[in-house]
Amino acid sequence: MGIQDRDYYREGPSFLDRVGQQGATVWLIAITVGVFFGQIMTGWPRALSPLVAYGAFDTDAVLRGEVWRLLTGAFLHADLWHLFFNMLILYWAGTSLEAVRGSRELVLFYLFSAVGANVFYLGGQLVGLTAVGKAIGASGAVTATLVLFAFHFPRAQVRLYFFIPMPVWLMVVVFVGFDALFALGAADPRGGRIAYLAHLGGAAFGLIYFQSGVRFSNLFTAAPKTRARPKLRVIAPPVEDAPAPVAAVVEAPPRRPADEQLEAKLDAVLEKVSKYGPESLSPDEREIFYRAGELYKKRRK
Repeated sequence: MGIQDRDYYREGPSFLDRVGQQGATVWLIAITVGVFFGQIMTGWPRALSPLVAYGAFDTDAVLRGEVWRLLTGAFLHADLWHLFFNMLILYWAGTSLEAVRGSRELVLFYLFSAVGANVFYLGGQLVGLTAVGKAIGASGAVTATLVLFAFHFPRAQVRLYFFIPMPVWLMVVVFVGFDALFALGAADPRGGRIAYLAHLGGAAFGLIYFQSGVRFSNLFTAAPKTRARPKLRVIAPPVEDAPAPVAAVVEAPPRRPADEQLEAKLDAVLEKVSKYGPESLSPDEREIFYRAGELYKKRRK
């Protein structure tokens, strides 16, 4: 055995390998942060960046046919704090939802919720609930993600503004309640610079998505192609030679004991998540989540 074969000499995974292992939530955050630095590099202040000029949500531009702004505006941000708090909530809620619903479904949900929140905001402007204007930020999509997280893990404990402990469902009620209050005309301490209707649109999107049980990934799964069967000529045997029909009994393959043990462990992990939230899981329990997901994928094939 050469020295290259020894465990202490073997190289670990490369940088590209480690990047490829990151989840979809991390990639969404990385893309959004990259766009923010693109704003800085292409214009100062950031509002003068061509990325904002051609990507921000703009009611007049959308009505002229620039519908991509319904999505691209969610990847632009006004300042560092705006970006930080949105990405912090997205990471906290998104990673847990990704473990439950899968990476593909989370990405599609996030993108559709961004569009849905801006469509709601557009409708509010057209009926006169708020002034016609422009908007940037992922707050609508992040609100939808937070609402969906609260439906999955209502008892998960959070600290509002890093200090006040409360269950996540209560925090969502507080946030959405204030958004509704300011959207309906209450005195806004931020001077009308927040698109509260977009937040409400995101919250409504998350609610409808959870209650409907829809899965966007199923809408984009191609149906398997069926091959045309060759035409066969069937010749029936003489009646006297025809064998008596025999009923075939097909038994489902028995589950392996290891699979049953894994499912029993998964039930205990899910019960713990429902009571204390996903952050309470140990590394071994997160591994059970991963192994169970791989097992279910194999069963569906």
